[in-house]
Amino acid sequence: MHALLYLNTFLLCCATSIVALNKLYGISVADALFSTSTVAAAFLTGVYGSLLVYRIFFNPLNRFPGPWQAKLSSLYMSTQLGNSDEYYKLHAMHQKYGRIVRIGSHDLSITEPDAMELAYGTQSKVTKSSWYDTDSPLCSMHTTRSKALHDKRRRVWAPAFSDKALRDYETKINVFNDKVMQRVAEFSGGPINVTKWFNLYSFDVMGRLAFGKDYGMLDSGEKHMALQLLSDGMQPLAYLLPIWLGRMLTAIPFLGAGILKFLKFCVDELSWRVEHAREADEKGSTDIMTSLLKAYKDVNRPEKDALLQADARLIIVAGSDTTAAAFTYLFYHLACDPEQVKKLRDELRPLTQGDWSDTNVRHAPHLNGAINEALRLHPPVASGVSRLTPKEGLMIGETYIPGNVTFIMPPYVMGRGVSGYLSSAYRRTRLISSQTRQSIPTPMLSYRSAGTANPKWSSISMHSLPSQLVRLVVSARTSR
Repeated sequence: MHALLYLNTFLLCCATSIVALNKLYGISVADALFSTSTVAAAFLTGVYGSLLVYRIFFNPLNRFPGPWQAKLSSLYMSTQLGNSDEYYKLHAMHQKYGRIVRIGSHDLSITEPDAMELAYGTQSKVTKSSWYDTDSPLCSMHTTRSKALHDKRRRVWAPAFSDKALRDYETKINVFNDKVMQRVAEFSGGPINVTKWFNLYSFDVMGRLAFGKDYGMLDSGEKHMALQLLSDGMQPLAYLLPIWLGRMLTAIPFLGAGILKFLKFCVDELSWRVEHAREADEKGSTDIMTSLLKAYKDVNRPEKDALLQADARLIIVAGSDTTAAAFTYLFYHLACDPEQVKKLRDELRPLTQGDWSDTNVRHAPHLNGAINEALRLHPPVASGVSRLTPKEGLMIGETYIPGNVTFIMPPYVMGRGVSGYLSSAYRRTRLISSQTRQSIPTPMLSYRSAGTANPKWSSISMHSLPSQLVRLVVSARTSR
């Protein structure tokens, strides 16, 4: 948390020593610099030498397999992620080393299915790791490590995700469903960059549901600058830097420019919504911020509250980026297998006659199979989220994990582990494979809940994914 302070203090001590030796003892600047450098080097050698000795010979994680470089530093993993492909690297590691792999000096990657309930269950003693302190003191409902504060913020968020609110959101989403279908139709069955259009679509939906604001991306067909800011703001997270290094680098102006611009955008959007609060109330317009701002009705300038600012960022990221990714991968697989599109249409047409809604298609087996299968193969949070074992440690089956160890459970890897589906921690759901025509199992815990303690709140528009998908599939033109 204070790496930059430590570095600045160390450099200040060195500079002070050089000046003191020169001014007080008459030693030349060159000799003073040499003497100070010698002492500083000896100090650093002692500190980091003892650290390396512990990590190489005495760390209790040494019994877990993994690349030998991971013993030395958690920076090892960061050096492997030049292509922002941690989930691929983790998959290869688990294939080589097994279900529990050491990926850092005090970090593990676990794909043992029995650990799922221990890590994310309601009775879990596991807590969030220091990764969530990356933006401290700014923290949202999602990033706070305090259970008491998390529970308090959940109560603030709850009205925004009531059944009534979700039904209201669905009608608003339908407007954007129609818009994206109009844009798709313009391609007349020709090639279309769905990644672009799903990003425009999801961000427009997020803007409407979160702030009651229409960014007009589907209308213009152009990316709002916010999409680039989102990409720039999230990119540093892809390198899995140790928290001390990440915080230190983002404190350097030109290195942290992308994150700072994105944070400013989030605050600006929140400020805009607060300024138009009365106008929205008079129109009876509801969005997620309508519910959140009720908790601030007696607060002057609520947009200055750090918690609310962080929650605004949470809405923007979780409500747009994850949904766009889910749609992109889902339609990729449908494009690769037209037979599944035909089956979906045959199943859905009888359910979508007249005035229909999400409730009509919620339990359609092939529809849910397609969604679950896409999320199994390509979970939006592919590398998982970081957790910390309790002080007393954690027993996973017959394997003991020491206390205060950081670990992740990458759903991308787990979704491709056949043996994982034989565990009692999973239930079987019938999914149709176009190649084998056999049932294949799906995880009990929804992948969309992997990044949050409450599955219902993990993604703003993911709740209505079935109805959004149906409108797109049923209405889409049949193409080659």
